[in-house]
Amino acid sequence: MLKGFWPPPYLSLRWKALIALSLLLIAVNVGLAALAYVQSTGQFELQQSRLRDQQARQLRAMLKEREQGMTKLATLVPLLGPADATSLNDRLTQALDTNGAVLGLEWDVTSVHWVTREGQVAIAWPGQASTLPDALLSTLRESPEKTASALACGQSCGQFIAIPLLWQGRFAGSLTLERSLADALLAFHTLTGADIGIDVVTANDGQSLLDPAQPDYLALPILTYPPRSLPILRAAGPSLMEMQRTREPVLVGLEDGWFEIFRIPGLADGVDAYVINDVTQQRLGIQAATRRSLLIGIAGIVLSELLLLLIMQAPLRRLKRLAGALPLLAEKRYQDLRADLAQFGIARSPHDEIDLMVKTVGSLTDRMEHLQQDREQAEERFLWLADHDPLTRLMNRRRFNEDFALIVERAIRYQHPGTLLYLDLDAFKDVNDLSGHQVGDGLLQRVADAINEVTRSSDLVARLGGDEFAIVLPEASLDDARQLAERAQQVIRAITIREQGRQHQISASIGIVTFPSQGKEVAELLASADLAMYRAKELGRDRWQVFSDDDKVRERLDARILWKEEIAEALREDRFTMHFQPIIDIRSRAICHAESLLRLRDRHGEMTPPDRFIPIAEQTGQIQAIDHWVLRRALTTLSEHKDLKLAINLSANAMDDPAILETLSRLLAKQAVEPSRISFEITESVAINSLTSATRLMLNIKELGCRFALDDFGSGYASYAYLRQLPVDDIKIDGAFIRELPNNREDRIFVKAVTDMAHGMGKRVIAEFVDKTQVLDILEDIGVDCAQGYLFSRPLPLEQLETWVRSNQGLRVGERA
Repeated sequence: MLKGFWPPPYLSLRWKALIALSLLLIAVNVGLAALAYVQSTGQFELQQSRLRDQQARQLRAMLKEREQGMTKLATLVPLLGPADATSLNDRLTQALDTNGAVLGLEWDVTSVHWVTREGQVAIAWPGQASTLPDALLSTLRESPEKTASALACGQSCGQFIAIPLLWQGRFAGSLTLERSLADALLAFHTLTGADIGIDVVTANDGQSLLDPAQPDYLALPILTYPPRSLPILRAAGPSLMEMQRTREPVLVGLEDGWFEIFRIPGLADGVDAYVINDVTQQRLGIQAATRRSLLIGIAGIVLSELLLLLIMQAPLRRLKRLAGALPLLAEKRYQDLRADLAQFGIARSPHDEIDLMVKTVGSLTDRMEHLQQDREQAEERFLWLADHDPLTRLMNRRRFNEDFALIVERAIRYQHPGTLLYLDLDAFKDVNDLSGHQVGDGLLQRVADAINEVTRSSDLVARLGGDEFAIVLPEASLDDARQLAERAQQVIRAITIREQGRQHQISASIGIVTFPSQGKEVAELLASADLAMYRAKELGRDRWQVFSDDDKVRERLDARILWKEEIAEALREDRFTMHFQPIIDIRSRAICHAESLLRLRDRHGEMTPPDRFIPIAEQTGQIQAIDHWVLRRALTTLSEHKDLKLAINLSANAMDDPAILETLSRLLAKQAVEPSRISFEITESVAINSLTSATRLMLNIKELGCRFALDDFGSGYASYAYLRQLPVDDIKIDGAFIRELPNNREDRIFVKAVTDMAHGMGKRVIAEFVDKTQVLDILEDIGVDCAQGYLFSRPLPLEQLETWVRSNQGLRVGERA
């Protein structure tokens, strides 16, 4: 070594790479921390936006609910007065004098005004009641016979509702109720935890109480928790006025936290709401997340320096490429993913984990592509089944109603008349009874094909259920409908089926109705066509009949109206009653429980079975009130008879009734009834047609502790798959398969198969319509659990049922020696 020569300092490439990588990772981690902060802030803004929308909807919904409650209350105020009052003014005056304090205490009513039909305030309660808003009085003068509402603020805020009242059959005036808005805002605070205030903008100069330049700055008529809210509003200052223009929320930072203020405009003319949300925790959470991101980044740098750079640099590059390609799998870009995987180049030997992962991803890609194809095919099939009848491949009733409604709407809008043909096969039941359902199904398929042959592609053809079909001819005259009806009857008459030495030849009766001249609603048109079709059957079958207002068919339509009135009157006068039919355990011959069956006592005291009025109630919307009546009566009966267990029938409407679960829960608590004593029954057709809603309702009711039974099983298209989905405890086999058990081998096979399947799934089997000892013996041999029918008892009133139970304590009906 030469004297005075010093070699340059040595620095390994490893350390050079380490320094470069460290600088890079620092930059990356700082960027990721910044990105995490931006994303957290964006997520916070998104959550707050959703919260603001939710709170605005909640406030408006609360005001709307209060308005509806005031509407109901207003109709009750006249009833508080004496019935013998000579005038409505006297009746209201005495009602308010007598019960005005109750209105204030029980319903928070601050004032009541009676406005005559001339628009004058005739009664004001209490004496110091505030005057009605000018806008409300103006509305009542312009439209005196309509319900009106208003929200007005002065020193305080009030919510007003005006309801027109009749006296001796004539419009007499409007009853106006006022409730303070303060209670609603306190309820809003309780519900959401947010503070809220009301701002009033004057109409003449547009000045706001939130304008710092105004002398009455922040003198809001209503503000929840002012000691906390006023400092926040003051800190926001002029930003609140700017928010009225931009509609963007204002974020206020104070020593004790962060708060967001946003505006809900248009509660009424000149009345806006300002909501204050405490967002301190969210802001602190964002800061904490940012700090955590930085700390994690630093730890990652150290770990990357020690491991990734020195050991796994090359493998990680391949892994990163693979990770970058994996989103293609989620995006279903399978071909692009295969192309990316082909570029990896799997080593022949030895293979490592990344090579194995590449192969696995390739296999997974193939599998997911096949699964995606299968799923798409299944979805297409499911969507098709939702709109079509699987037997005839025609539209089903649900899809038909939707498309028919659009056709009727276009006919009304463009004044293009159309016709509806309602087709019902004559004596189709004979085919099923004599040759079996399989032959009947084949016949329905041939009828559907025949109808398609004589209709146009623009016509709407559907199977409504059973042997009923519907054909809609858009933009067609009555003559076109008559011609089509004759062609349809001709091709249907030509259909013959030979089975087991029998020859079946059928015909069709057709009802015709035009729209929109004879109806503008789908239900109305179907009902009219249905009635015309039955008129055709009465005239000799294999005929068509046009619906006519002068025909006796109109009398039947009027009869439905009379039934609607009869049902409404029966609900008011409590003329519904319950009969009960016992259900027997076949093995022990003991009484399991009883099924409650609805009856209606008409004006003459005669009992009317449900099949006379339930279809009308379902069409008119009265079925909900009947469902709730049945629940109340059944729970009352169970409360009064502790040893009784009941099966309660639910209608199709109950599947979509949001109040049915709440009503049941409330009644169970009120009547102190053990839920296990109740079994709810729904028919197979209702469960299948409303599968999602029925399953949801069953699960919710079973959570309360009640049981569920599937009624009339076998009458529709229920299958093992449906039984697996439906959380039922009991299966009630339809009586059509029970009556002829001794003489019908197919029925015995069906009942045996259903029983074995149900027992395998842990469900109990009940047979309906058992009226012979021989049938009971066969059911016992098959293994059916329970039986119900006239062999034991007809449906009885409660008093007679108690007598029957006492006299049949050791019941041994049909017991074999």
